[in-house]
Amino acid sequence: MYTLNFPNGNSQTYKSMSELMTAARKLGGTAKLVSGKTYVFVAK
Repeated sequence: MYTLNFPNGNSQTYKSMSELMTAARKLGGTAKLVSGKTYVFVAK
């Protein structure tokens, strides 16, 4: 599982990295790797 953390403290898990990246794009930003399978959302 891949975890995407948001600046407001929320987080969401995804089954694959491609699902995570697609979700980040749809939200108007990108996902930046923090460690292992944990990413942080970066708004554009």
